[in-house]
Order: sequence, then structure tokens, then C-alpha cells
Amino acid sequence: MRLFPSRRKRTAPDESSPRAADIVTPGQSGEVANAAEPAAGELAPAPGEDEAASNAQLPKPQGPYNEGESPEGSEFLDLGVLRIPMIAGLQILPVQDGNGNILALEVVSGAAQMQLAAFAMQRSGGLWDEILQELADQLKAEEYQIFPLPGPFGEAVLARPIPEGKSAGEGAMPLLLWGIEGDRWLLRVIVRGQAAEEESAREGLLAVLHGMEVVRGNEAYVPGEALPIELAADLIEQLGMGQ
Repeated sequence: MRLFPSRRKRTAPDESSPRAADIVTPGQSGEVANAAEPAAGELAPAPGEDEAASNAQLPKPQGPYNEGESPEGSEFLDLGVLRIPMIAGLQILPVQDGNGNILALEVVSGAAQMQLAAFAMQRSGGLWDEILQELADQLKAEEYQIFPLPGPFGEAVLARPIPEGKSAGEGAMPLLLWGIEGDRWLLRVIVRGQAAEEESAREGLLAVLHGMEVVRGNEAYVPGEALPIELAADLIEQLGMGQ
């Protein structure tokens, strides 16, 4: 099924607006003070050449981005708190409770899948550290083996079903849990199946995460409270959720 929810495109900010980067601190005049003159026979670098070379060596920032911080021209599936990049072949499915409330999004890229849910967080951050042990304890209670490991977004948890344990029922699969913190938000990511164990199998999922935005908004939420996921009317109709 091809889904066509509302689209949103990032546009460039007004270049006439003042920026913090434009402020010249005392002792500066827009040029480096006491810059060395080129010696005889040396070619002076073109204006901005050194800066361009320096910037080229810096790693490009990657998402998930705060609202409005993604690269200019980015296009999204606008799902309220989550803006998913427009990537060919991607499938987006809602995860609902018994009352039809959307709790999370299931994102499928090829054979790989992950679940996304966003939560409010205190300005000081640290929510992932607070809930990581709790999640690990819950998985242990379901008889998963827990393996803390580093990841592209910080500390993560790999959970494998214990053979003959509670979690080893039909369809049981390994889980990889990531917690990604932004400006007053936490994105919880649960990768399932082969992609949880093999880095090469989750490249498509990482492309989604690196290209998406999280829209926290200015509403007041308790830290840990779920941020609302909204589906456009045309998408709700396609999924038959309005029936």
C-alpha cells in the first residue's frame, strides 16, 4: 500500500534576519586579528578559502533534528510530532491501543523494521539514562538476555530471546533499543529482527532517523509523557482507521 499523507518541505530561513553567528566580539572586525602576511612568492588564499576547507573537514550534522533544523529542501511525511523523510519504498504503519489511540509508528524499510515513539523530556536532558535500566529490567522479566552496547546515538541495549524462555514464543525476535535526546524530547527507537543484530541490515532505518525531525512544540508536558502522533485525514482513510 502506498501512503500519501501531508507533505512538508523545509525552506531556507530569511537571510536578512540577524544571526548569533554574525555578532562580532570585542577585538574582532570581521577578520582575524594579526593575521600573518603571505611571504614573498607565496600565494595568498582566496577569501573564505581557509574557512571553506575547514568546514569541509567537519562532519555534517545528522538527525533526528529539532523542528526546523533539517537541511534546506528536506521533504517529510508530516505526522504531527514526527516528520518522516520522503524515502522511496518506505512503509509507515500506526501502532494503536484498544481505543484506537496511536501510541507509536512502525517504520518498514525493506526487510528491516523499527518502532518510533516520542516523549517529553526535561530541559536538562538525561531521560534516556533514567528509563534505560527500567526497560532492561522489563525485558529481563520477559526472559530476554540483555547486552548493553554503544551505538550511533549513545548507549543502547540489545535484547535476545532466551531459548525455551517466556520470550521464545512464535515470532519472538531480537530487539535493539535506542534513546535519542533532543530539545526537550526523547525519541525511543525499537529495532526488530535481523536489523537489531546486523548493522548492514539497518542502513535503511538509519537513513530515516538521520533525515527526520521531531516537533516538540511549546505545550506543557510531564517528562516521560508521550507526544501526540497525528495522521492526515487522507492517510486515516487509506488505512481504514476512520471506520
